[in-house]
Amino acid sequence: MLDCGVDEQPVGQHLTVDEKGMRFLSRWRFTLGTRLAVGCHCGDPGLGGVRVTLEGIVVWCERRPQPVDQAPLFDTTILFLELPDDLRQSLREFSYQLAAAE
Repeated sequence: MLDCGVDEQPVGQHLTVDEKGMRFLSRWRFTLGTRLAVGCHCGDPGLGGVRVTLEGIVVWCERRPQPVDQAPLFDTTILFLELPDDLRQSLREFSYQLAAAE
């Protein structure tokens, strides 16, 4: 999220994440080198939700071809900064839940 959730954007199937970084489609174009804090939530009705906030550096952001009548989308890749062990474990759980939801 960029501004306290006002700009929250679901990414659904267009999200890949692992311990090194994440890739997603965004409505915003980011300058390479921009530092972002991204809030992620993956919910499972039986297990509850997992929410993590991840910080990283934008290493890729290119406009994706879209029909003229649709808003632009940007293919964005973030390389995570050093993660503490507890956050790394939460990220693993988030990644597993994300993969199971596909």
